[in-house]
Amino acid sequence: MHIVTVGMSPSLVRDLWDRIQLKVDDRISHIAHPTFNSDSWGAVNPVRDVSFFRDDLRMKMPLPDRELLASLEIADVPTIHNMILSDHIVSKLPYEEALVYATFLVRQLMAFYGAMKPTVVIGGFDALHGGLGLAVARFMGIPWFTFIFNSLPSHHVALCSNLSPASQIMLEPRRAERIRSESEQLLKKFESRKIEAVAYIPPKVLSAAFIVKRIPGQFSALLRVLRRRTLKDAFKYTDHSNSYSVSGLFREAIRLRMNILRMPNRDLLSVPPGERYAFFGLHVQPESSIDVFAHFYSNQLHVVELIARSLPPTHTLLVKLHKSDVPNYSRALLAKFSKIPSVRLVSAFADTFEFIKRADIVFSIQGTIGLEGALLGKPVIMLGDSPTKIFPSVSTLGRDPDLPVLVREKLGEVRPSRTAIIEAFAAYLAPYYPASGNDWTIRPTEDEIEGFVHLFALLENYLRSDQRTLREARR
Repeated sequence: MHIVTVGMSPSLVRDLWDRIQLKVDDRISHIAHPTFNSDSWGAVNPVRDVSFFRDDLRMKMPLPDRELLASLEIADVPTIHNMILSDHIVSKLPYEEALVYATFLVRQLMAFYGAMKPTVVIGGFDALHGGLGLAVARFMGIPWFTFIFNSLPSHHVALCSNLSPASQIMLEPRRAERIRSESEQLLKKFESRKIEAVAYIPPKVLSAAFIVKRIPGQFSALLRVLRRRTLKDAFKYTDHSNSYSVSGLFREAIRLRMNILRMPNRDLLSVPPGERYAFFGLHVQPESSIDVFAHFYSNQLHVVELIARSLPPTHTLLVKLHKSDVPNYSRALLAKFSKIPSVRLVSAFADTFEFIKRADIVFSIQGTIGLEGALLGKPVIMLGDSPTKIFPSVSTLGRDPDLPVLVREKLGEVRPSRTAIIEAFAAYLAPYYPASGNDWTIRPTEDEIEGFVHLFALLENYLRSDQRTLREARR
């Protein structure tokens, strides 16, 4: 195969892809993340088989080509508008400039794919270049995949065929049957709290140690901004820090720390209450799990109100803050959630497992809370297109007005059998294979690299089988 990646950094290529290349016969080429050129790439990793969107960062951008962009909106490709809104940098630009940048990326990707002739493209969920990497591949008839990493258990990876986590591909038929026993053991470990979903946990308090530890990174960011002042326009598409002035960087750092200090902890639940309740967990934003996978539910304040309006008066709605996003919760934002009738807020550091276990029903846009609720046999409503829908107690939403009816049905349904949960869990885990986690600050081990090598061997067999099936259908 000729594998072409889109949107990788030099450190990720060094620590992952170059090591995979040493163990496979396939050729692996890279279209670098748009923020890099050959100079910045070469400072981290030798430039080998790498193409750059802009090697000259001062190159002129084209006029927006709306017809070209619209022609890419086919099949399971998100709209260009949603791609732009899911990019936490480009979405802040004037809309016309976003279209200019999208046109530039599309033309470059078409030229790269045409010259490289990849067997398969490995892209990503995040940012405008990620969505367009999929769109152009679909347009040109090139297979496209991206990694999705499991959080329960961690260090397992699957391949998705579009920008939905429910598009995981099954690389081996009947694998679910072979891992049923393993799935049952994992369920037991989850129930006994021996394994938990992984998540980054920031400090609970603004300690002196935390501040000191952060100083070197913040000083580096400040120097980067100062160095790039002369190329401000060139980096406006890819570098969030470049949108701030030096004083703005300090104001942003102070804002985040003040949010932590002013967190209204006394008003937040830390243990499940005695009343009957529904449970919903906020997502980090911006993040692909909500801004790409479920973009029509990216306004979480609206989602909470939608759920609250759909509950019977017998239940309150408990909304848990996300432990990875604590610095972004201002008092003003939390007050907006609290003003919605029947809504109570749960501390980011409360025990999620206990709240799910005692809930009558669990809601999730996308994310691990839905999976955890399903494993415990709880009625679950997923708002986004999620692989969790394979579980017997999980339902997905059709239209917003259907939600009150669906809630009443879920509250009255019979809990699924343990056998049904285990079988669903095995089917859920079947696309995943042991490899690394997606924290790329941690260098993968040799065993984890072997896991990726095995995954690509299975992918090659999958593509060959798919091509044989297509040829037979044409006959």
